[in-house]
Amino acid sequence: MTTVKEAIEKMIQSRNVDTGRVSGLSRQIIAQMNTLQTSILINFENLPGISSSGESQLNLYLQAGAKEDLRAVLREGIAKQPSLRMTINSAYRTVAQQHILYQTYRREPKLIPLAAKPGNSNHEDGLAIDVSNYNAWKPYLLAHGWQWQGSRDPVHFFNNSGRDDVSNLGVKAFQSLWNKYNPTDKMTVDGNFGEQTAAKMDRCPIAGFALVTLFQLGDTGSVITRIQQSLTNIGFPTPVNGVFDQKTQAAVIKFQINKGLTADGDVGSMTLKTLGIRL
Repeated sequence: MTTVKEAIEKMIQSRNVDTGRVSGLSRQIIAQMNTLQTSILINFENLPGISSSGESQLNLYLQAGAKEDLRAVLREGIAKQPSLRMTINSAYRTVAQQHILYQTYRREPKLIPLAAKPGNSNHEDGLAIDVSNYNAWKPYLLAHGWQWQGSRDPVHFFNNSGRDDVSNLGVKAFQSLWNKYNPTDKMTVDGNFGEQTAAKMDRCPIAGFALVTLFQLGDTGSVITRIQQSLTNIGFPTPVNGVFDQKTQAAVIKFQINKGLTADGDVGSMTLKTLGIRL
């Protein structure tokens, strides 16, 4: 199970940033957003005249008003130039994808020269698109409520036909999704992408949540108590206090070495199974 943090490390090492690596997690976040706010994001890939690479990082979603403005753009453009197609290389960006860009930007600005903090990009509001053949479509976009970012980002257009707080909803969707699959390690659902939320994001599986939980240094709760008690019972003593501290981590590593498991000090599905713990 590759985590978001591990994926970021691999991207930096390979010098190849691909936000499509978290496509599974992104799909879950989008679904959760539409659960929190019915139909806040609407797929637009069926609009006539849309062309895309089909790459995994593309989430062809917009807010309803922006989609209708885009429909008008496509209708006029194709009426005047029947063979014209709009090539989209970016649309809605989930908080998981923005996290990858922002963390890479902070560590390796030569790879990503500029990236907004998660929760602050208008791509996260479902009001922005990046158009590869922007010169052909710019007149039509400007005529139908889309604004141009300018020469510093010429492919980027954004629209005001919708709510401007959807990026916060995206953060809330992630936070509530995390809480759903990590009931013993919940966080506040406040729409603020702070240090706690970033740390949880790093621990997420890039393929999306399953009923598998990872416990590690700093975690607390009843499951930690069970882990500590199990370790102590089978000869790897550690204080049973419900806090995954350094003593607990050391005991976990000794146990993992003894059982031939990956000795990383984290308690994932295999370590839980070997300890005889079912969640």
